[in-house]
Amino acid sequence: MFAKIVADRYARAVLQSCPDLATIDRVDFELTLLEETYVKSPETRAFFLNPKIPPKVKIRIVEASLGDKFTPIVLNLLKLLIEKHRQDIIPDISERYNQLTDSVRGVEKAEITVAAKLPQDLEESLTTSVQRFSPRKVDVHIKIDPKIIGGVIVRLGDKVIDGSLSRRFEEIRRAMLAARVPRYVPESG
Repeated sequence: MFAKIVADRYARAVLQSCPDLATIDRVDFELTLLEETYVKSPETRAFFLNPKIPPKVKIRIVEASLGDKFTPIVLNLLKLLIEKHRQDIIPDISERYNQLTDSVRGVEKAEITVAAKLPQDLEESLTTSVQRFSPRKVDVHIKIDPKIIGGVIVRLGDKVIDGSLSRRFEEIRRAMLAARVPRYVPESG
């Protein structure tokens, strides 16, 4: 939890450092690239987290290898993270920055979970339906999860609409467990 709070502060500072929307977009791209490299490359992660490599050496290597590829904003962030020994929150910073830039752009993320792949026309219909719930432009991601059995779960911002069959079955199960069924006593004859 603490890492998320710190990442939020860094992400906000980076966003405030961007002079225009083009820079915001460029920094977003670079942070996403940095996050993907950090998460997917054990060698990169090992380099950043190796306590035997002094921060000054790491910074020189980063400047030499990324100096002409990244904006000064991202390079300065990376150098600061190395100096403060906080490289491990790179993914959290990237994720939070992306959320903040969506807000600046007037975009809201939505996730639609379905049990199986949908036909294209149904995906478009769901996307259109979800768009009606937000005054902002909605960026929809469709996720397949067979565990929901059927129906749909929509997450839009902090709202969740769960119309899955698995939830309905769970409600029925709870209702049956909560029901007070009179005890059957056979008649003696």
